[in-house]
Amino acid sequence: MSHTWEFMGEYEKVHRTGDAHITRRSVNGFTIVELLIVIVVIAVLASITIVAYNGVQQRAIQAKREADMSVLLKAAMIARVNEYKTLGEITGSYWSIGTCVSSSSNPGGTEPRDLPKTHACWVRYYELLTNLGNAADMDLTSLKDGDSRGNPYMVDENEGENGNMCAKDTPLRYFTGDGINTGNGPAVPKFFSC
Repeated sequence: MSHTWEFMGEYEKVHRTGDAHITRRSVNGFTIVELLIVIVVIAVLASITIVAYNGVQQRAIQAKREADMSVLLKAAMIARVNEYKTLGEITGSYWSIGTCVSSSSNPGGTEPRDLPKTHACWVRYYELLTNLGNAADMDLTSLKDGDSRGNPYMVDENEGENGNMCAKDTPLRYFTGDGINTGNGPAVPKFFSC
């Protein structure tokens, strides 16, 4: 038995073995399995890229928050030295964060970024920045829009509240994105010794 290839037309090959004729058609294209493999590979690469991007984005948000809060902390420390006053005396409040989180100011517990800029929370934040900036001789306008999520930074000024010089200011605070829940930033060191 001889094996010969005969070409019939451009696409059809006939393989003859004895009396049997086996016809195979050569088609330009991909099988469904090949297409599925390519789709799966693309999906895996896309998911890796999305995960990597989200990680970078979260680190950038955290880095911006840390840098902003560092500027705010430096302004508070310089202002206290320049004015020789407690943080509450400088900012004009002993509970700045209260305008954002108290049930009397924000009964719905709305995340501050969703409040109008005329709300007491934002008004208090702008006053805090203005008073700290003036006392520290620093320009804090870059902080006026708050963090990268659009929330203000806040502090609960306790040192000197009700004449208690031994009370400590709370750390600078940021809103976590879950209503009025906050996270701690850097601690505000005591200025006066008791």
